[in-house]
Amino acid sequence: MKGRASAPAKIILFGEHFVVYGNPAILASIDRRITVSARKVREGKVTIKSDIAAGEFEGSTFKLIEGVNARSALDPLYFAAKHALDARKQKTGLEITIKSDIPYGVGLGSSAASLVATIAAIESLLGRPDKKKICESAIEAERIIHKNSSGADCYVSTFGGLIHYSRGGGFKKVDAKSKLSLVIGDTGIKHNTGELVSSVRKLKEANQMAFGGLMSQAKDICNQALAALGSGNIDQLGVLMNESQLLLERLGVSHEKADELIDVARRSGALGAKMTGAGGGGAIIALAANKEDSERIAAGIKAAGFAAFEVEIDPKGLIVG
Repeated sequence: MKGRASAPAKIILFGEHFVVYGNPAILASIDRRITVSARKVREGKVTIKSDIAAGEFEGSTFKLIEGVNARSALDPLYFAAKHALDARKQKTGLEITIKSDIPYGVGLGSSAASLVATIAAIESLLGRPDKKKICESAIEAERIIHKNSSGADCYVSTFGGLIHYSRGGGFKKVDAKSKLSLVIGDTGIKHNTGELVSSVRKLKEANQMAFGGLMSQAKDICNQALAALGSGNIDQLGVLMNESQLLLERLGVSHEKADELIDVARRSGALGAKMTGAGGGGAIIALAANKEDSERIAAGIKAAGFAAFEVEIDPKGLIVG
């Protein structure tokens, strides 16, 4: 008997970094997924095998099977698995297998999607899964990686679609009037979210007034983007993405390779393009007017020597079974 679940990747359309300080952000799940299967094995052992690491846990003991820095990558998943077992007073062991079509470490929410899908797969194996509880458990586990995480990545991966988030207002679904054709470009450079968040904090502490001005602009852009999504004004959304990128560059979180990709995307016909996530390399997103343009943008990025793929908003979120 196996439990099985899949959860989508995510992008941040607007508001990364500023959301940490109370600003709103707009996120979306995209149609790239992580799929997890779980099965019961002998009591005490939890084995986790993924595309980037594999290891075996037994109590506080860890045995490396494969991968570099495997324990730090797998610890949150083990925490989530152990929490699910303990909550149901289960003594069984588990074998967990994770398959991904999401690039790892580039700001597309692979860690959150892994946690959501892992918890859901275990819950489906042990009983009846509940999306709200799965999301809450995933957020708790994610805070092992990012101590001050808002939980937005786990939320959008669980419930899917477009999400507006702020610390004061929580999570709200966004209904876009027009379909979004998007292209992801991958710089191939893994980033360190913690270091980038820390660098922004230092910038804020060094010049509160200047940072406050950037915060105000970012909030205005996010509010205008929400209106553009609601009215179906895709051209305006592209303009706002370009404006958002300028603010991120002023924060110092972009990267020369990301800047190069953004320039290629715009020259290939993108209405707008920006980095997504913490920055420092990672991925960029480009907005196309239609499917034909998205194909041209992806081809342009590939011709420049980078990986690229077309995506759409995934409305489903977590799928169990």
